Amino acid sequence: MKNFSRLSALAAVAVIAAACSSASATPTAAPSATPAAPSASAMASTAATPAPTAATLSGDVTIWEAYGASGQAERDAFDAMVDLVEHDNPGLNVTVLDVPFSDLFTKFETAAATGGGPDLYIAPNDNLPTEARSGILLDVSSLKDTLAAAPYNESQVALDAATVDGKLYEIPESMKAVGLFYRTDMLPTPPKTTDDWLTTLKSGTKLGYVYGANGGGAYYMWGLYVADSLQWLSDAKKAGLVLYQNDTDAKADFIAGKIAGFVDGPWMTGDLKTALGDKLGVIPGPTGPKGPFSPLSAPDGFYINKSSANSDLAINFALAMLTHEQVFVDQAGHIPANTSIQITDPITQGFADVIKTGFARPTAAELNNYWGNFGNAIVAVIDKGTSPTQAVSDACTAMDKANNK
Repeated sequence: MKNFSRLSALAAVAVIAAACSSASATPTAAPSATPAAPSASAMASTAATPAPTAATLSGDVTIWEAYGASGQAERDAFDAMVDLVEHDNPGLNVTVLDVPFSDLFTKFETAAATGGGPDLYIAPNDNLPTEARSGILLDVSSLKDTLAAAPYNESQVALDAATVDGKLYEIPESMKAVGLFYRTDMLPTPPKTTDDWLTTLKSGTKLGYVYGANGGGAYYMWGLYVADSLQWLSDAKKAGLVLYQNDTDAKADFIAGKIAGFVDGPWMTGDLKTALGDKLGVIPGPTGPKGPFSPLSAPDGFYINKSSANSDLAINFALAMLTHEQVFVDQAGHIPANTSIQITDPITQGFADVIKTGFARPTAAELNNYWGNFGNAIVAVIDKGTSPTQAVSDACTAMDKANNK
């Protein structure tokens, strides 16, 4: 089987182009203003990590994040990391603004375009290509060798996914991909293949998937963009698959025991572990007849505002945060971009295994016109009963037209 993480961004376009040229294919199936003193456990987990620079950091730096949108665990871990950096650098004052994820990119892009906004922000690479090409992000290509070496040891996949048109515009922090969360008390043997999923659903056990314009279906369901794959999705819905517009509702039903599993990412790990403890498991999503589950694998990372008057400080702050990545791994289930960090939690390791067959999220300009068009195709099949073949044809036509093909 192909390891999609080794394919180039242009290969992603070729994959979808192949889908657009074929009427049928088998499914490959497939986001505190006043910090408290750092806890003793957080201090212990990172005390031996070297500082990013010989000199201590001083001055004011403002960072935006959106971790409040995915639950308390991520936000608490992020704040703990900021606390540690400030503890190590008494002359540093960090202002953190939690922005709703739905507003984060638009808010940053609007502010940065007029010379405003934070010194840096942390987010997935959703809007990385657009922001890089619009000139509002600082080119940090000079950091490539630094990030690849100790103590950062960042994977090539992470660095590739943070690169646009040959230049690095993101300092990767962690990797993300979606997998199947399942309750071990309701689903002792979780389904592994598309056929297994149908069998499980027909037995009366509920599973969930996120889709739709508000749920990012073209992301969660990456790989389900050919007719047979969408037909499988339609069949799964008829068999009892529960489709959600957002993962907040899916999480609530999962914790309540209304569904036995749902596809989502490691940003949910902290809250789900708190609620379910050892009743929580994770495996890859459904494997299709022609290959393994290959979700989009992409980094969360730090973006430096090109308009920042403190860009050097912002870069060094981001590097300092990376030296405390173990906190994010231990407390919030982040999959580190740093390949030397040890993972001891089985859920976090489960996502690390998912990422091994992941498809490095591309930054090719042509993919800008994939998300909306194929997201609409998924909605058309699920909500309107549109023929999968017609839905794919319509999406391909719209994508090709937008790309002047």
